[in-house]
Amino acid sequence: MTTAPGAKFDFPPDTSDHTYPPHLRVDEMENGTSSGMSDDVEALWETVESKRYELCRTISPAKLTPYLRQCKVLDEQDEDEILNSMLLVSKANRTSRLLDILHTKGERGYVAFLESLEFYYTDLYKLVTGKEPTRRFSTIVVEEGHEGLTQFLMNEVVKLQQQSKVKTLQHVELSRRNCTLEDEQKKLRLANQELQAFQQRYNKLREERNTCSDELLRVKDENYKLAMRYATLSEEKNMAVMRSRDLQLEIDQLKHRLNKVEEECKMERRQSLKLKNDIENRPKREQIFELERENEMLKIKLQELQSIIQPGPLPASDKAILDILEHDRQEALEDRQDLVNRLYNLHEEVRQAEELRDK
Repeated sequence: MTTAPGAKFDFPPDTSDHTYPPHLRVDEMENGTSSGMSDDVEALWETVESKRYELCRTISPAKLTPYLRQCKVLDEQDEDEILNSMLLVSKANRTSRLLDILHTKGERGYVAFLESLEFYYTDLYKLVTGKEPTRRFSTIVVEEGHEGLTQFLMNEVVKLQQQSKVKTLQHVELSRRNCTLEDEQKKLRLANQELQAFQQRYNKLREERNTCSDELLRVKDENYKLAMRYATLSEEKNMAVMRSRDLQLEIDQLKHRLNKVEEECKMERRQSLKLKNDIENRPKREQIFELERENEMLKIKLQELQSIIQPGPLPASDKAILDILEHDRQEALEDRQDLVNRLYNLHEEVRQAEELRDK
């Protein structure tokens, strides 16, 4: 009898003195007392089908297949399909396939399935049949006799012993792995402490980086403000240089005008000195009066001469004298006019000199 890896079995108690339920007794079925039950097989399987969800959710197929093979309701191919098929992924799918195969076996599969439930899943047995389990293995007894049952039980004991050894080895292996894991845990604890130290250092460095970043942003802002201030000052400097050039040009122009004014002042000063000299050298008022009086006397004398000349032609000597007098009169008039013009010019120069003096 082959068994799937990892299958678990419980040692069945001795139940030879118990009575098996009449409707499940395979020995009675073999003796012809249950021939009428073949008509009710589908009804019996309908009871199992009504509990399929609970059965598929709870039953582990690897636990039932050894007994079902012992009862010869499953063969090696069926067991391999149920336990190892790649198409059956979950435990529920494998259990569902087991039920389908047992269903094809008819009443024999039904009885063997209930006996396996009676042995391994008493709660499910009670759920399906509504009766308490008696744990009497009629199928094995009928097929192989009490020797088959004993062989089955011995096989189960050997399997349990092998499983116990495997569990012992697994326990040793688990203990060894536990020690290894404890050592690894210590290492991991130390590594965790180092990581925590690194984390604290990282957090501190990150805080310092954030502080430096804020400081950098502040310095950048100050640098930007200084750059803007420098640009403004540079522009103001350029404007000041241009203004200085304009002022320098104005200063040069003013210097040029000042030199020109100084030249004009010098010229005016010379004219003022000349005017002063002319004023100082101008004729006195008595001389002017004297010249005016002489001019009046000459006018009177001229009138007298004209009165003398008008009555008749003058002799040649008188005419010569008259011409001389007329020439003297013209000269006197010209001198007088020159003096008047000169006096007028002097008055104008005096006025201009006074204006220059006020400036």
